[in-house]
Amino acid sequence: MHHQPLDDLELEELENFLDSDAVHEDCQNFVMAHGFLTALAISPEAPAPSQWLPIVFEETPEFTSDKEQKHIENLLVRLFSDLQKELESEDDYLVPCDIEVSHNPDELSELEEWASGFMEGVFFTERYWFESEKEEEVAECLLPFMVASGLFEDEEVQQIRESEKLTQSCIAQIPQLITDLFLILRTEPEKKTKPKFHPGKKGSQGKKTGKKGKR
Repeated sequence: MHHQPLDDLELEELENFLDSDAVHEDCQNFVMAHGFLTALAISPEAPAPSQWLPIVFEETPEFTSDKEQKHIENLLVRLFSDLQKELESEDDYLVPCDIEVSHNPDELSELEEWASGFMEGVFFTERYWFESEKEEEVAECLLPFMVASGLFEDEEVQQIRESEKLTQSCIAQIPQLITDLFLILRTEPEKKTKPKFHPGKKGSQGKKTGKKGKR
């Protein structure tokens, strides 16, 4: 089935619905949902929509009809597919907001909302991110997202957040790190080449001709 990317009107419709009175107060807004679904799209194995839609909504919205429910859910599923396609392309990833944090402690910037959604997606699919030999590399790449989200009290994160210059330098890496994380998690480790056995060659039988590479 041919994938139909969301157009501007559909994106606006989805954004308006997620900000409407029909959803729970803890429902993700569009920017948070975008971050959340970006993390799921990076994950080597993404959960089914039936698993992640309840996370986006928090509670089932007050849909006016079954038709509206199917339509809104379909918009979210298509947004997820759009993000997958974007990550799989060679184009630069575009974060849907300005790369900046709020200076008002009572107000979140869109990037902070996006990053909090992203980190929720990471934790929702956590075992695919950290249960490998790439765990340390992944954790290092995630630091700017942690800084941007404002959700973490780790000493390193707090030290960066205390400096406006350090914070900006750190979060500026996010668009590139999206691509980096996708490549890290989707690239298979290099397979060791098995030594070849050459029948008829003197001294080759029973010998190992290659050295094991270091892990």
